[in-house]
Amino acid sequence: MPLGAYAAPIDLSSGTRLTLNYPGGQGAGSWVLEPGNTAVKQIINADPSFFLNNQNTASYSVDGSWEVTTTSDDDYMGFVFGYQNSSNFYLFDWKQGTQGYVGRTATEGMTIKEFHGATGDGLADLSLEEFWENSANFGDMEILATNHTGNGWNDNVLYNFHLDFNLIPGEIHIVVKQGVTELWNVTVNDTTFSAGQFGFYNNSQQAVRYAGFEITPVPEPETYTMLLAGLGLLGFMARRR
Repeated sequence: MPLGAYAAPIDLSSGTRLTLNYPGGQGAGSWVLEPGNTAVKQIINADPSFFLNNQNTASYSVDGSWEVTTTSDDDYMGFVFGYQNSSNFYLFDWKQGTQGYVGRTATEGMTIKEFHGATGDGLADLSLEEFWENSANFGDMEILATNHTGNGWNDNVLYNFHLDFNLIPGEIHIVVKQGVTELWNVTVNDTTFSAGQFGFYNNSQQAVRYAGFEITPVPEPETYTMLLAGLGLLGFMARRR
């Protein structure tokens, strides 16, 4: 991790697009970059779809915004973090309205999940059912935290979020706001993944815009140790002079 890393708008031009396109599902997503490469919109009502940043980082903070820019549909938007491969990652997802699909029920509101597939292939390990369910552990999906008390997202409303991942080992901290109003402030402890990629996510929801994202990598402890050692050496040399 580079010393002195700082927050900067994420250039999304090198992001990887991925859809877990299951038999009988809704097809692949379509992620469209906006001019400047700091915003992207997923425009298709698709199976679980990701836009990944291709940076395997151990500790980081992320800030950004989402907005569903349509009045059509009421399904999932969110983000992944600690992403290892297509069946091992953490997921924050947010459902607008309660709805049944593929034999499972998605309850209105926000959920933090952990997926842990055996092979690393989301098409082999996971299913539409595991992505849709948000109230009970199912298959290779485990629920870590929920906020299902009438907190579905609204159409054409900008939401901001903040994520701290593994700044304190094993700790996940997420804050979701609408303007200055805090909708959820939650801390979860889980040590399954201690590093991984960050990415955007949606499921069965078109016209979701992700914009203004900044990521702040946090130097590893050994980096601080080297810095302190260097400062100590400089101090010693200054005293010798």
